Amino acid sequence: MKTFLNNRFAIVVGRELKRMVSDKVYLFIGLIAPVAGFGMIIWIFSAGVPRKLPVAIVDLDHTSLSRQIIRSVDATSIANSAGSYSDLDQASKAMVSGAVEAVICIPQHTERNVIRGQSAPVAVYMNNAYLIKAGLLKSGIQKALAALSTGIKVRSMMMGGENEKQATSKVMAVRLRPVLLFNPYTNYEYYLTLLLLPVLLTVFVLFGTIYAIGTELQYGTGPDWFNASGNNLMIAVTGKFLPYSVVFCIQALSMNMLFFSVLGLPLNGHLGLILTSELLMILAYQFMAVLFVSVMKNMRLALSIASAYTMLAVTFAGLTFPLFGMPAIAQVFSRVFPFSYWLDLFAGQTLRGEPASNAIIQLFFICIFIMAGALFTPRLRYILSTPKYWGKI
Repeated sequence: MKTFLNNRFAIVVGRELKRMVSDKVYLFIGLIAPVAGFGMIIWIFSAGVPRKLPVAIVDLDHTSLSRQIIRSVDATSIANSAGSYSDLDQASKAMVSGAVEAVICIPQHTERNVIRGQSAPVAVYMNNAYLIKAGLLKSGIQKALAALSTGIKVRSMMMGGENEKQATSKVMAVRLRPVLLFNPYTNYEYYLTLLLLPVLLTVFVLFGTIYAIGTELQYGTGPDWFNASGNNLMIAVTGKFLPYSVVFCIQALSMNMLFFSVLGLPLNGHLGLILTSELLMILAYQFMAVLFVSVMKNMRLALSIASAYTMLAVTFAGLTFPLFGMPAIAQVFSRVFPFSYWLDLFAGQTLRGEPASNAIIQLFFICIFIMAGALFTPRLRYILSTPKYWGKI
């Protein structure tokens, strides 16, 4: 009996390997798309942090202080003076055209008001259509102007007879000492590639598995598949999934090499838990493919649903907009994606260094998706064995 099962399993695996070699789609999903997709994302975010965003300057004061303000802003890593404009109208046109991301307007009599000890506001107009970019630019400009303002106040008090220590303590009686945890460099390679590379992996897994099953439905070869397994459902599914699982695991290992060797993503937790979670996530999306094909009963609809499913996982991942800020129903909806649990585990084991007990909980929920998809395997066999469903794309 054991020999029979082993032979049947080998026959199913061999049959699937022949299908993979004979169809160029598998070459694209297994090799070309991962190399192109992973490489492009790494290249796009290779800078890590946005730098030297163009800023327009409207200097209506034309004094040594106004020039010092411009130099202070220019000295930041985030901002770069993109030229001087004679008035706000010209600068606003440059912002509307996309030539600059912000406009700094230094009004007349700024230096005179500072010398007199009066307030001298400097207007900064931001393009807030892109929140992350605008937030970084705003923070950089504010820090530059705050440092300049503090220096002016300290020098003024020293001219009044106080020493530097006394003047500094009065100007900055309470100091903020920010401590950035988990991603202290505000590196967008860590932040965005942590989201995008695994999403690509789930796309390859889900689409590749749906295509592998859907072509059986399209060409009516489902009975051949099950006959090769001796009509053993477990052998049929595991034998078919195994070659693809190996390919997707190689993609996951390549992704890990990019994360830890190329990008330098910190590994503060357990690598074994990360590898286990990736294997389970691959299996979860493979069995979700079983669910989609079983419910949709044709490959085209299953692929359409799968594309929406993978993209919604990005929206509800909680990285671009925090989950706790979403409505309660959206927070619940975010839990219908295996990716959400995997991302929590991966971020916890890499950036945050969470205890292993937290990861076990996430692994348990990922396994639920595997079991949910496995419940649809009998229905999948029925659909693939029923001629009225054949030929649908």
